[in-house]
Amino acid sequence: MIPAQLFLGAGTVINALCIVVGAAVGTLFGEHLPSRVRDAVTPVLGLVVVTIGGLSIPSLLDASVPRAVGQAGVVIGTMLGAWWRLEQRIEQLGEWARSTFNRGRPAGTTLTSRSVEGFVTATLVFCIGPMGILGSLQDGLGQGNDQLIVKAILDGFTALALSASFGFAVAGGAAVVLVYQGLLTVLGWWLGGLLPPAELNVLDATGGIILMALGLRLAGIARLAVAEMVPALVLAPVGVVIVGLVT
Repeated sequence: MIPAQLFLGAGTVINALCIVVGAAVGTLFGEHLPSRVRDAVTPVLGLVVVTIGGLSIPSLLDASVPRAVGQAGVVIGTMLGAWWRLEQRIEQLGEWARSTFNRGRPAGTTLTSRSVEGFVTATLVFCIGPMGILGSLQDGLGQGNDQLIVKAILDGFTALALSASFGFAVAGGAAVVLVYQGLLTVLGWWLGGLLPPAELNVLDATGGIILMALGLRLAGIARLAVAEMVPALVLAPVGVVIVGLVT
């Protein structure tokens, strides 16, 4: 049985630990796998991510959600992300982290561009999606951390699969999860109540669309700039609020 509440933020801490453990096991085990086996892991994982994201799309069918608002939120959010060059900025951040880490280190212990790709991919997988957002808010509201513990288990297996291909750099996503979900937990504690159902449903569906885009990218089907879609997670719920005020 999953404990309802250990302490504020417990779900996020467990989530980060599962990522680190999964990445460690995947790195050690991945070294003993043929390259063709390791290369096959990521595309299959991408298809799994597409499936998980697709499960959130029916939230748009809820009667309380203006469908056009959710769809427009994704389009406008992506336009803003492209304007702000979020994909490029995240990649630059990863390259900066790699060069900072490599500075002064002996040969053979430096991070490669492949490691940067693994860090960025893992961070997007772990952070994009409704479960982390809703679970963190729920944790902050003192309503249990069941969602985040389930997410932690999924992320642990995801980290294992990704690290078999990208290496231990995948574990770096745990630090981002601690900050990102930790802030959302604090936000939930501050809000003191859940968002209305319509906003939650459109947030769920928008996260699912972005997750599907990420899965297509992992599977090698489409090279989508997933990071540039992230602003939609804010714009879609805000759009529902605006529509509710004017109708």
